[in-house]
Amino acid sequence: MDIFEVLSAIIKRKAAFMDSGIDEQEALMRAELDISKEYHIPLFDIKKIVRA
Repeated sequence: MDIFEVLSAIIKRKAAFMDSGIDEQEALMRAELDISKEYHIPLFDIKKIVRA
């Protein structure tokens, strides 16, 4: 899985959370955590990718 696939997964998960009524910042945090757990990528690395 490359960096673009990770970012795409985070964006899709964030959109799903936002559609359920969660605000944007909380949706991003939850999406990062979910993708970190799902793909076994450290959360610190996920945050570096998103904020780069």
